[in-house]
Amino acid sequence: MNAAPRLASPVLRPVERHEDLRLGMRHLAPVGLSEPRWLRDGGDRHWELIAEALGQEGTAFRDPEGHAVYAAFCATDLQLAPVIRPLLAARVTIRSRLHAVSPNALGSEQQILGPDGPLGCLRMISCFLRHDETGSNRRLLRGNLPGMAPLPPATAALDRLQATARCIARLMRRDSPTGPAILRYKPVPTMDFNAAGLLYFPTFSKIAEMACPGSTPLLRRQIVYLGNLDPGEDISVEAMQDDGTATTLLLRAKGRVLAQVTTQRGQVDYPTFDVTKGYGGPSGSPDYNSHQYRHNAA
Repeated sequence: MNAAPRLASPVLRPVERHEDLRLGMRHLAPVGLSEPRWLRDGGDRHWELIAEALGQEGTAFRDPEGHAVYAAFCATDLQLAPVIRPLLAARVTIRSRLHAVSPNALGSEQQILGPDGPLGCLRMISCFLRHDETGSNRRLLRGNLPGMAPLPPATAALDRLQATARCIARLMRRDSPTGPAILRYKPVPTMDFNAAGLLYFPTFSKIAEMACPGSTPLLRRQIVYLGNLDPGEDISVEAMQDDGTATTLLLRAKGRVLAQVTTQRGQVDYPTFDVTKGYGGPSGSPDYNSHQYRHNAA
C-alpha cells in the first residue's frame, strides 16, 4: 500500500521593504523624532505592506461582497532611543516587515536606523473591520480579506504586544476602572478623522499628550485601541497611574473605553535599546504577561 502523499507546507513569503530617507523638519521634534509624523507614516507603511501581501495596487481594501474594509489598529508601540546629536538632514534607513500575529490579526515591525545606530522601532497590530449599514463608528464589524499570502509568524515582541492588548481588552470588558478626569476634548472632524471616517489613530497620542504634556523626551508610547466614536462626541481622559516613570490614561466616550495609553519619558539613565527587543531593564509600565495579570484576565 502506497503512503499518502505528503502535503507541501505553504511557502512563507516575506513582505518587507527597506527605505532610505533624509530627515527634514517634518520628521523631527525639538528633541529626536516626531511622534505624530512617524505614526502617520508608519500607518501608511503598514497598509502598503498588507496591499503587497494581497497582491493589489493601492490600499483601498474591499471584501468579496464589495464592502470597504479597513486595517484598523488594535495596538501600537512606539519606542524611541536617546538622541546623542542633532538629526536634521541626517540619513536614516527604515526596515519594515509584515507578520501573521493570529488568524485575524497582522503585525508590522518598523525599525528606524540612524547614523549612530537605532533611533526607534514602531510595532503595529491590526485587524480588518468595516462599517455596518448605519455607518456609525460605534458599530464596526469584523471584516474579511481572502487571498493573503502566507506570512512569517509574529516576532516575540509582537506576540507580547498582542498578549498585552488582549489582556487589557478582557480587563476593560469585565470591570472598567475609573480615575479622575483631567481633560475633555471634542475631536475636530477635518483634523482628527481619517479618510475612512474613523478617529485617526495618531489622534489618541495627541490627546494623551494634551492631557499630560511632557517636559522630557518621549521614550515609549504604547496604546491599546478598544473603540471609536462618531464626529461630535466628546472624549474624556482619566488618569489611572503615574509612578514617576510611566503614566497610564484611559480615553472614554459616553462611558465607553476607547483606549488605554501608557507613556514613558526619560532624559538621563536610559535603559539599553535593542531594535529587535525594545528596551531592557526596568520598563516602568505594567507587565501584562506576569502571573498576576494572567490570573486576573483568565
